[in-house]
Amino acid sequence: MNKSESKKRTIVVGDVHGCFEELLLLLQKLNYNQSLDRLILVGDVVNKGPDTLRVLDWIAAHPLVEVIKGNHELRLLQAAADPLSASKNMQILIGELGLNLNDHIKMIESWPMYIECDDFMIVHGGVVAGVHPSETSPDIIANIRYWDGLGAQMNDSKYPAWYDLYLGQKLIVYGHWAIQGLNVRDNTIGLDSGCVYGKELSAVVLPERKIEQVAAKKVYCF
Repeated sequence: MNKSESKKRTIVVGDVHGCFEELLLLLQKLNYNQSLDRLILVGDVVNKGPDTLRVLDWIAAHPLVEVIKGNHELRLLQAAADPLSASKNMQILIGELGLNLNDHIKMIESWPMYIECDDFMIVHGGVVAGVHPSETSPDIIANIRYWDGLGAQMNDSKYPAWYDLYLGQKLIVYGHWAIQGLNVRDNTIGLDSGCVYGKELSAVVLPERKIEQVAAKKVYCF
């Protein structure tokens, strides 16, 4: 592979959730080269795990890394805007970010809800079939699992999974659904394999769709 060919590699990493050591191990396993590879994190890099601050500091130090907003990023932004109404968990996270809070909030605010290229799209939760993400609310893009037609019951398994309704040819890579784990289909790839729950951190290398994983060092969240 020559230098021009290697630039075509895109690495998409599933939900990190503060698992900083596993992120570095996965990138090492992938021989990630920031000057050649495109790296996209599929969202939910914050919360639940041990090292949210280190993850955010690392992202800030690597400005070419692209990150999608996930539901936990949306919750953190909301909590930072209204700390008194935030959950106890989010208040703890805000405290952990300390003096870095404002800078990291500005960085997270700049992250998109989706990334679309000619051959693939990256979102955190998923898409509504037949509706472009630009016409979908951030809450739905970040949280969808099942689709009831309205977005009121996105965790209710009596409705179809969003990817069963998606008939598009463009590959969609997503995270958010740790219970289902790695889920590779013809036109969708789910990368949340539950690292923070003691399972694996997963990545897909595009365009060849090669999957790489590293095991979590421990169970961080139950």
